Amino acid sequence: MTKTNGLVAYAEIVKTSIASRMAYRDDFWISSLMTVAGELVVPLLTFLIYRSGASFPGWSLNEVLLIQAVFLLSKGIAFPFFFGIVWNTLDRVREGTFDLLLIKPRSALYMALVTGFQPDGLGRLLGGVLLLGVAAWIVPAAGIAGWLLFAALMLLSVMVLFSFALFMSGLLFRWVGSSRVYDIFDSVTSFGLYPRTVFSKSFVGLVLHAVPVMMIGFIPASALLGKLPQDVWIAAAVSFAFFLLSLAFWYRMLGNYTSAGG
Repeated sequence: MTKTNGLVAYAEIVKTSIASRMAYRDDFWISSLMTVAGELVVPLLTFLIYRSGASFPGWSLNEVLLIQAVFLLSKGIAFPFFFGIVWNTLDRVREGTFDLLLIKPRSALYMALVTGFQPDGLGRLLGGVLLLGVAAWIVPAAGIAGWLLFAALMLLSVMVLFSFALFMSGLLFRWVGSSRVYDIFDSVTSFGLYPRTVFSKSFVGLVLHAVPVMMIGFIPASALLGKLPQDVWIAAAVSFAFFLLSLAFWYRMLGNYTSAGG
């Protein structure tokens, strides 16, 4: 099967998954609204912080909300299309059905991705688009160059999230009881919700130059705000390295998978 056919097959699976989920429309919309409401808690807290007279040094309320909107948009892209691989791997390894993916005429990674598509995550994507639209409307215009740079950095942002999904699902091949990996993920990535000036220089080095968490929200938003840090190219290189490492880790853990009878 060629790459083009693989994309067509994935598109058909997405279409079928959405059609199947829409059989229970009320449940779908309620679930999506609850997900979006949960994601909007942090922007609401940020709004309340600024209304109380406090602030993040050097950043206006609208600028911080833009960072958080980009963070939500990145997760809105990653969760329905990529992050299903985590629960998909967890469930299949527990039930002994992951072996069925290994005998398919496509790579195990591709099969784990396409069978893990999550329609409910589309609500998060819609919320991210709407919040980004509002935030972008109330901050100074970035210009065409700013938006092009933002688009390129958004690709890196989604790639970093995909890398986290690979690390998390890879762990589940060996430690299938680690169902709390999402909690760990939320705790680690939450630092991308805030400007780098909030943290110490040593900590910024950790979440930007070691584990590129700030690429998820802060860096792409900075491109729109005209506040892009000079070390963005280092962060971009680290993001690529992080992705390659996660890919190697996933396949290494797959190689250690002993199947249902192991």
